[in-house]
Amino acid sequence: MLGCECCSLSSFVYLVGLVTIASKVVPFLVKKFKGEKPLELQEKEYRKDVVYLYQLSGTPTASSTSPYCIKVEAFCRLHEIKFERRNTLTARGQNDLLPFIELNGEQYSDSQIILRRLTQIFKLNTYPNEETAAIGHAIDRLLDNHTANLMVAAKLPLYGQIVSSMAAANGMPSFFLPIVAAIGGFLLEKKKRVKVETAVGKFKETEYNELFRNDLRQLQAILGNKQFLLGEEPTSVDCTAFGQFGSSYFAVPSARFSLHDHLESSEFAPLKAYLERVRSRIFGDQFCDKK
Repeated sequence: MLGCECCSLSSFVYLVGLVTIASKVVPFLVKKFKGEKPLELQEKEYRKDVVYLYQLSGTPTASSTSPYCIKVEAFCRLHEIKFERRNTLTARGQNDLLPFIELNGEQYSDSQIILRRLTQIFKLNTYPNEETAAIGHAIDRLLDNHTANLMVAAKLPLYGQIVSSMAAANGMPSFFLPIVAAIGGFLLEKKKRVKVETAVGKFKETEYNELFRNDLRQLQAILGNKQFLLGEEPTSVDCTAFGQFGSSYFAVPSARFSLHDHLESSEFAPLKAYLERVRSRIFGDQFCDKK
């Protein structure tokens, strides 16, 4: 009987392997022989110079649960660019990610590219000079590629709660939420863990937190006594900073992790005051999931 069970198990594993391989190979072959599918705009009847921002939905306390979606919205608000949110769970941009925007019949994906295209199209001066722009770019990359992944590492045990909040915000019946939280949280945690270990490295939890705290200290040192990171007026890098910290600190207040502890300590009081200042200056009372 044991031999039969092992044989059945081997057959099952083999079948799963075939299905997994097929799920990757078949789309690749179809794309290769049929070519890329022509881009189809989500917004067919678009208005001139209006940015349609396709994003993960928000919560009653944040306009999105995605730092990169918040970053793009903050940039539009800072530069008074007309925009409309388009909350979605299924639509994806050309890079298969969110956010993406549609503007005047063209689609742009990835928050970094989106901000560059908006700067070019609307002829914006996003920084006062080239030196400040270079410093802003360096801080931007630190936030989006290092600090962001350290926050993901800190939030790994909380993804079930975060998924539940997102599902509730999208109108899912309450009796489904525990199931969605359990399954979605497990899958998302697994995916995010791989991402963190690839981007930052594989460390102990205490070491991740040590690195994260150091990033916060360096950011607060850059801030100094200024109102915003690079001066007395907000720039693009403040949009990036608020996207990263705003989504994690404000979106699901009950999903507390080390960021909350740090920002609510006396050590990082200036950094917390800075985030409140950015929220007030750029969003006013509109930093919530309302159109």
